[in-house]
Amino acid sequence: MLSRLRHLMRPLFAGLCTAALLAPAVTHAAGDDLKDFPRSHLWRIEKKNEPVSYLFGTVHVSDPKVTRLSPEAQAAFDSSERVATEVRLDFGAFMEQANTVLLPEGESLKDKLGAAYYARLVPELEARHYPEAAVRRLKPWAAAMYLMTPKKPDGELPLDLLLTKNAVDAGKGYDGIETVQEQLAVFSDMPADKQLTLLKALIDHQDDVESGLKAIIARYVARDYAGMVKLAQPENDPLMREFSAADRAYFADWSKRVLLAERNQRLGERIVKVLPKAHAFFAIGALHLPGKDGLIARLRAAGYTVTPAEAPPAKAQKKNK
Repeated sequence: MLSRLRHLMRPLFAGLCTAALLAPAVTHAAGDDLKDFPRSHLWRIEKKNEPVSYLFGTVHVSDPKVTRLSPEAQAAFDSSERVATEVRLDFGAFMEQANTVLLPEGESLKDKLGAAYYARLVPELEARHYPEAAVRRLKPWAAAMYLMTPKKPDGELPLDLLLTKNAVDAGKGYDGIETVQEQLAVFSDMPADKQLTLLKALIDHQDDVESGLKAIIARYVARDYAGMVKLAQPENDPLMREFSAADRAYFADWSKRVLLAERNQRLGERIVKVLPKAHAFFAIGALHLPGKDGLIARLRAAGYTVTPAEAPPAKAQKKNK
């Protein structure tokens, strides 16, 4: 069943991860401002008279370079009593997603997108194992989200699903921080015309999407948060550069407010409610950690001491010698 669940859930996580590359400069501090940001995905969360917990930055892919945890992260995971990913990854969540992405009976994506773009979309989604019979019923935002997934994912399980499996196998408490509907609303609440604008841009720029994913994975493996944030600058994003002024303004606000700021607030508030209860391990997309509005800043503002808990990557250690 895991292979089926992996296939169903990959678009939700990977779509949100890739969409974060659209985030404008104002979403985070500029890349140079993060040059001294610790090279750590793992952060220790402490407060007097409360159990120690951990915040762990992820990217939602199955590349073995990503899914291989550092010794510190593995130890933190093993010692935790509870594990939480962004959403609860169970069959009910996958079915909820499947029921949400389809157009009403009698409507077709081809009619909404146009025959020319639809003809280019179908082979792209078929390469991701979504047959044309399913593609024709997808809502435009769902097709866009599916286009943000890798064509040929490496490894067996995406990092979040691997952590879920390991938590359940170990008998740990497990849950999600957001609901599936809350995550899908990032895309589904877009106005219809903006959904089509995004979908067409993704069809036009599939090579850039693939290279963008590879670039962010490389920086993630190096724990280079300044580099990851730099990729989010609009001047580095081919999609943003080609949008009209009105569309650039819309997607700049969307990425700043809906994609990160509102979700950071929701994630932070819910994490704080769990912290007094158990030794927890929270696995959240890495781009939610840094910045003045990021989860690290939010937890510190809530009175917690939050410190990096990983030794620098081997290459970084050699560079510093």
